[in-house]
Amino acid sequence: MTGRGTPLRKLVLAPIVWVSFALLVFPLALSDIDSRLFSPLAVPGYVLFVLMTIVGNVLPRVRNFGFRVYWVPFVVVCYGISVTVGAGYYAVRRQFGI
Repeated sequence: MTGRGTPLRKLVLAPIVWVSFALLVFPLALSDIDSRLFSPLAVPGYVLFVLMTIVGNVLPRVRNFGFRVYWVPFVVVCYGISVTVGAGYYAVRRQFGI
């Protein structure tokens, strides 16, 4: 825990990371289970999922995969975005001494 930066272990397991991950994944997963559960909270995850589907359709070897196969890379990308959000959160806190 010495040094200026936030340790990677603390960042990966930080509550802000899990909250942002949950906000990206769970509303979209609920709307996938039952369309009546679609809410405005699912829009950021939905936009990301659509963008990843477009990229997947452009790649020649991925084109034949089913729609459900895109969930694995979606979850990985969402976690990467959440870690980035967490790193930004800790950088802002460190900058302003919060």
